[in-house]
Amino acid sequence: MQKDAPKAGETKATIKTNRGDMVARLFPGQVPGLVENFVELAKAGKYTNVPFHRVISGFMVQGGDFTNKNGTGGHSFKGAGTCIGDAYHDDLKHIRGALSYAKTSMPNSIGSQFFIVHPQDGAHFLDHPKNGGPAEGYSVFGQLVEGWDVLDAIAATKTDRGDRPQEDQTILSIEISVFE
Repeated sequence: MQKDAPKAGETKATIKTNRGDMVARLFPGQVPGLVENFVELAKAGKYTNVPFHRVISGFMVQGGDFTNKNGTGGHSFKGAGTCIGDAYHDDLKHIRGALSYAKTSMPNSIGSQFFIVHPQDGAHFLDHPKNGGPAEGYSVFGQLVEGWDVLDAIAATKTDRGDRPQEDQTILSIEISVFE
């Protein structure tokens, strides 16, 4: 399902960056609360001129901190100081191009920060365990369908020791619409 081509009417996120556009399919039917958080933040303009503050080629590119713009801030669509909990679906995995939420080691700590998986073989160690155990993994809520060259360009940027890009890699805006 995650790799299927988008169908007309499905939720679409166009991530406009200073390197070009990436288009993602979102999965409200599988993880509704996660998609609602992303969509509401995007519609409120929270992702406008926000950096990809952490870039690790062969792993992921991370952004979405609209308060501090350095990976230490952001919050859920519910308002300042709020977070939401993990959610997962067995059909959503950390394959190349998966959109997933960043979080702390604390439960229910998802705010606004998200990452896009970069490597060809994915990052499956981030997936939730299938055994019904505690929510130890990260929460996938979308999948890139276009803009692979943009993802690769962002991932290829030179970074400092803290994985911060030496040149700005910026989310200019995220537009929410539907596939036609």
